[in-house]
Amino acid sequence: MEDLIIIGAGPVGLYGATLAALHNLKGKIIEASSQVGGQLTSLYPEKNIIDLPGFESVTAQEYINKLESQFLSNPNHLDLLLNESVINFSKKENIIEVTTSKGTYETRCLLITNGMGLFTPRKIGLDNEDEIDNIIYQIDSKDTLKNKDVVILGGGDSAVDWALLLEDIAKSVTIIHRRNDFRAQSGSVEKMESSSIKVLKNKGVLSACKSNSRCILTIEDNESKIQEEIKGDYIFVQYGQIPSKDNFPIEKKGGLIITKEAYQTSLENVFACGNIITYPNKVKNITAGLGEVVIAITKIDQIINPTKNIPIHF
Repeated sequence: MEDLIIIGAGPVGLYGATLAALHNLKGKIIEASSQVGGQLTSLYPEKNIIDLPGFESVTAQEYINKLESQFLSNPNHLDLLLNESVINFSKKENIIEVTTSKGTYETRCLLITNGMGLFTPRKIGLDNEDEIDNIIYQIDSKDTLKNKDVVILGGGDSAVDWALLLEDIAKSVTIIHRRNDFRAQSGSVEKMESSSIKVLKNKGVLSACKSNSRCILTIEDNESKIQEEIKGDYIFVQYGQIPSKDNFPIEKKGGLIITKEAYQTSLENVFACGNIITYPNKVKNITAGLGEVVIAITKIDQIINPTKNIPIHF
């Protein structure tokens, strides 16, 4: 019988596991992929993160390396199980039974930190999209785009951050957004708009084709309906991710887990933190998730050790 099982070894799950060990909780952290880090290592390991406390800038891979090292530094750390998917869980009295692709485990508490699950990129939606190898959805090494003409599709933080990162690496960077307003941090948008990056707003992608190893996009202004062609060596799509579906027996809204006090779900002793949850004024970033998991782990420790004196710092 475990004290705690954590689903997902992204940044929030890793930090939660570190805190659990500090509270002397015993258990496991289960990750479906072959490595820790979640989206940070699977989708953009070389992306610079600029909104973490204590770091002016740190790559996603560097940050995950630090979190993993911190987690492993405690000799009593939770067991890390990679390449193992959680299929479902059920609760019987005070025991939570977790069924995975490799077995079944029992635990007193469960913490879900699997973000959006395994990642399926949201595509442009063109019939021939999969036939054009110039259209990419993730970058394993930014050197691949060195001295290339790169066209980025998207308007969120990831699209804007990548545009800024690639400005000094690529030959040229063009970003195309289907709306007038970007959904990224205003400071990053201002920096982008005053840079050499070509910014095209309120444009939709009509078609794509490959010609002489380059990709040609036909785009259309959403208001004037004027069309133009944009050429690039690579089309980097940053429309976000389609979350994987699960059958977890907890209350959700729009695919996101609804949480209550201390990030407990609708099922007693089952908690959730990070980008997989929703509540009023929820902010989806790493720092917010780290704060959430501090509260959740503290509550879990109180459940496992009800007579333990939990220090409160002022």
